[in-house]
Amino acid sequence: MSTRICLVALIGLPAAGKSTFSRWMLSIPQQQFNVIHLCYDDFLPAQDNTLIAEIELKSQRSKILANINSLICELNDNAYIARDIIKSVKLSENEKCNDFLILCDDNNYYRSMRYKLYQLCRQNKCAYAQIYLECDLKLALSRNSARPDNERVSDEILQRMGIRLERPNSAKHHWEENTLLLAGCDDFTIMKAGILDFLSKSLDEIVQPLTQSVTTETVVSLLHQLDLLLRKRIGDILQLENDSAERSKKVKMLIAKRKAILQEFRKKVEKDSISIDDLDIYVYLLN
Repeated sequence: MSTRICLVALIGLPAAGKSTFSRWMLSIPQQQFNVIHLCYDDFLPAQDNTLIAEIELKSQRSKILANINSLICELNDNAYIARDIIKSVKLSENEKCNDFLILCDDNNYYRSMRYKLYQLCRQNKCAYAQIYLECDLKLALSRNSARPDNERVSDEILQRMGIRLERPNSAKHHWEENTLLLAGCDDFTIMKAGILDFLSKSLDEIVQPLTQSVTTETVVSLLHQLDLLLRKRIGDILQLENDSAERSKKVKMLIAKRKAILQEFRKKVEKDSISIDDLDIYVYLLN
């Protein structure tokens, strides 16, 4: 029996219930699939506002993606789970089950974060799904305040995430179509049948690799579309800046970033096959 793998991106604010959902998935007996819980907090440094921490965060996220890729390769080759990478695994009660769900337990509040997971699926011919645990900011702040000190996120960071969180939008980004919304859910058992049905069907949502080469006309079109999206993104970012001096600095920085992103995209699009969905990842490099 061939191995089937589905990466499941969990989306939501801190204290929205992502880890609670993952622990619930690990606790319930079922035969449909094996569950692997990959909690990013096990790999990421504590968050603060320093530039060093931000650079370290990006580096660690790249390492996590590399670990997920290695895990996928191991599962495809041997249906083997590397315990040095993953701490929490729930094996199916069906010993012959070769279906694996990898719960990517992170905030994933930028679309670019989860799009990288989608790209991993495309590279490895895996399935992709998203579960958005929608939670009111006030409720998230309240839950967060009740956490132990070593698990608590600062109110400032949580509020910033609340502003920046990019909710799944399949109307604009078709790759987000396979998304389950869990809004204000405290008892997942109530929705057990629906959740398991969604995840079971998600194993068939295999992301197909790109095969068509890109023509010169397409390159120009994609560059134009990306430029428009970058300009809009710059406008959205500047709307959040009220200080005129800081706004002026940001304008110069963002314009320079926009030019660099367009240059990098041109190199990429001329070298490899690429689709319009790939624009997302470049737009959100402005963050």
